[in-house]
Amino acid sequence: MNDFPVTPAFALTRLGLISVTGADARTYLQGQLSFDLDALTTSRIELASCNSSQGRVQAVLWIAERTDGVVLLVPREILDATVARLRKYVLRSKVKVENGAEKFVLGGSFDAVLPTPRAHEQRAQTSLIAWPGSPSRTLFIAPADTALTADAAAETRWHLGDIEAGLTQVYAGTQEQFVAQMLNLDLLGGISFEKGCYTGQEIIARTHFRGTVKRRTLRFAARCKAPAPGTRILDATGGHAGDVVDSVATADGCELLAVISLTQADHALQLADIEDSSLHRKPLPYEVA
Repeated sequence: MNDFPVTPAFALTRLGLISVTGADARTYLQGQLSFDLDALTTSRIELASCNSSQGRVQAVLWIAERTDGVVLLVPREILDATVARLRKYVLRSKVKVENGAEKFVLGGSFDAVLPTPRAHEQRAQTSLIAWPGSPSRTLFIAPADTALTADAAAETRWHLGDIEAGLTQVYAGTQEQFVAQMLNLDLLGGISFEKGCYTGQEIIARTHFRGTVKRRTLRFAARCKAPAPGTRILDATGGHAGDVVDSVATADGCELLAVISLTQADHALQLADIEDSSLHRKPLPYEVA
């Protein structure tokens, strides 16, 4: 059994882990992800996207380098699809991509263990990660036999923290719907515009160098049930203004992230097919332009 250095630790069931090992692991991932793997260190987690050849995001991943290989954190509901996608081009590369469920569990705590957001430290077989956002949060990657407590309320609080921090994701219903910049991944440090080729690079780079990001992810609140990712957002005329990226229930209704046309960001907006779902814009902790 493995003991966490802080308590309480609750299970993070919404996230899954992909293990990437082998002599060519970093080189292989360099050709698959938007972050520059040459800049990856053991002391910090990084953000990246895995994209289609058309530049559409198939997965948003958090990357950590451990002594036993590289690990990728993705929503559990797209874990198997992402493993299959990353295995697709392995061919003769000396790399193994696998679901990490038999090796690891993921846990969370609202105690601050490391001082700097995104800091990563491995203690024995457990990784401690200073998860970005406020309040302070620590994510643990621990051996599979580690005992964790199920706590739905704590997981909801964690999810809300991600939305308040503007940490975007894609889920089964939104895979290949957005270009990386629509999810603010360039603003979050998840795209390198200087690295060599990777799948989808041409479209992502063209969007950047032409300065044509017309839709961005913004944060909203509404007094209604939390909408599913991919739910359409309508303007006052019933026209399509954007799409929900992520959402979570709150005491007053819900909070959500949505990709919105910047020309309509401050207009009257509502969720499609949900009554009394007017959206009220809320701030993000980083500038969106």
